[in-house]
Amino acid sequence: MSDKEISLVFRLEGGIADEGLLDVYDAANTIYGLARAVNLVSHSFANDEEVRKKNQSAHGAKAFIHSSKKGCFEEQIDIRFEHKTVQKIGHSVLANTFWDYLNWTWHAAVGFSYEPQTSQVKRISEKNDLFIYEIADALESPMQLIHRAISHDNSIRAFLARPRVGDSLELTSDTLDYVSIREEQTQTEYILGNVTRVNVLSQFGRLFSDEEGRVVSFELANPDDKRVRGLALKSMQDHNEGGTGKMHLKVTKVVSAQGVVKRYVVHDILEIE
Repeated sequence: MSDKEISLVFRLEGGIADEGLLDVYDAANTIYGLARAVNLVSHSFANDEEVRKKNQSAHGAKAFIHSSKKGCFEEQIDIRFEHKTVQKIGHSVLANTFWDYLNWTWHAAVGFSYEPQTSQVKRISEKNDLFIYEIADALESPMQLIHRAISHDNSIRAFLARPRVGDSLELTSDTLDYVSIREEQTQTEYILGNVTRVNVLSQFGRLFSDEEGRVVSFELANPDDKRVRGLALKSMQDHNEGGTGKMHLKVTKVVSAQGVVKRYVVHDILEIE
């Protein structure tokens, strides 16, 4: 079975972008962020949801960028998936499955809800419900770069489009506010809450914060701390068995530009006496 190539188009509209121009640093940051975001998702898609935060090329896929079109700021990227991935996903369904996967992950990264449409992506979301929060966290930095032109002119909008299908995601000053970190606190504090989900293979999970009154994603500051991981599991198990599972959690907060707590970094967990 041969390799398969999938194309996506990313364009900017509004402001100086309508003249086919962009500040050179904004353009460089946009393309770099786009490269990181595309490689990150392509690698995860081809490698069973492995999330790589470092700026590395995707394994099993390679992305290429076309020369810019005259008269607009529009970039076409082709992603070439190797035959092993094509064989695993299926040649006839790979394009729709990847676009569903791309939309799911990018929507989550900018704070939009999105329900997977294809059977394979639905299975991934059901099998590993924490994956979407892990990859959304990894996409945060690339998305900040993609929004760089918008940060300098909020009349500019960015669009992700599938050729011959149309736009699938619009980025604006509102999504910029979501991906922008106003404050990543260094001072720790204790909150009351209970762990609702924890991934035994990674540092990511979900917890209900009594302070926020909602479920918020978290990551363990030290995933190798067996005591803290054990208490996170104990909290989840107690809650699943009908208890409260309440614990004191020593956390720092990651807050968006909108003032919303995006996630917690959990440094310690103490049982309630």
